Amino acid sequence: MTMMSKLSTELLEEILSRVPMTSMRSVRCTCRNWNTICKDATFTKKHLSQTTSEGEILTVVMMNCSLHLMRVNLQRVGLDHPTIKTTGKLISLDDSYQVVVSRVCHCDGLLLCTTEAYSWLAVWNPFTSQTRWICVEPTSVRHRKIWYSHALGYEEGKSFRIYKILRFAGNVHEIYALKSSDSWRVLDVNTDWDIGYDNHGVSLKGNTYWYAKVAGGVGFLLCFDFTRERFGPLMPLPFECFSEDAVILSSVGEEQQQQLAVLFQHRETFEMEVWVTTKVEPDAVSWSMFFAVDMGPLTGFRFNTGGSFVVDEENAAVVVFDEDRNVEKPTRNTAYIVGFGESSYFREVDLGKITTGKEGFPHACSYVPSSVQT
Repeated sequence: MTMMSKLSTELLEEILSRVPMTSMRSVRCTCRNWNTICKDATFTKKHLSQTTSEGEILTVVMMNCSLHLMRVNLQRVGLDHPTIKTTGKLISLDDSYQVVVSRVCHCDGLLLCTTEAYSWLAVWNPFTSQTRWICVEPTSVRHRKIWYSHALGYEEGKSFRIYKILRFAGNVHEIYALKSSDSWRVLDVNTDWDIGYDNHGVSLKGNTYWYAKVAGGVGFLLCFDFTRERFGPLMPLPFECFSEDAVILSSVGEEQQQQLAVLFQHRETFEMEVWVTTKVEPDAVSWSMFFAVDMGPLTGFRFNTGGSFVVDEENAAVVVFDEDRNVEKPTRNTAYIVGFGESSYFREVDLGKITTGKEGFPHACSYVPSSVQT
């Protein structure tokens, strides 16, 4: 019998590429050679093609302060089998104790995790298991009691990407560059808009976009440019919206052709629209209608702005991650699948019980593994 250590690199890559993603950490810890192979970008692409089905969307979902890897496949939604499958719970960020995660952001295969006690941030690559811990160090005693909002993005360097973290609370905005900093820099930012804490930003081509509101509660699109380290102008959304409406951002497509998507649901009629950008830059945007549907007869409630959704353009469907229909006392995390076109359909998928005492809606983001080093 041939030992694994005697196999050629090509054959070894072929074997390792078939290992489930949630078991890759054990593979990398086996020996130095396997760890080196798994960090290669070519292997990452091969592994992704071997372990995912055509048309499948990999999604990282935060529920009950834990991170889960899920596979969304809507190609055969009419058949009697699960359309959303939980592959497994992503391992702890640290072997010594279970880290409680309160918030998560995604950018380029990296997850920015906010710990519950807000004493540390972690930039984590689940595929390589590499973690970069960053001390929070609030700038004042007043801000130690404030939960900051965060974003992860990058600046395109000459030979590599420079990853940066933005955090802000009130009028305080600070930035941290992973490769060249050991402290936070305060940015000179004057704001006449507001980004709610429950309003998650979406990373797109290295920048982050938010739904922002001005006086009177009118909503706009806002971008932070990580290269220039500044916010762009307020940009129009393709609908008129106010504070009580649900507005949720997402992304769609592969990185180079990636576009922004926005879900809008009216506060009273429950009518829902999903729009996708045809052009999006830090200072310019144009939109195209994806679909519209009346959710009143289907759910009878409005989705939360703190929720999230993913788009399947090919199969003309969206999946909204939220809580169950019991608005006053929800007990289950739920995914709502809405398909339209020639085969319109609606389906609810139970994602499990809401843990007592853990606040926050299930938050999902499309995920593509990468070998990026933190």
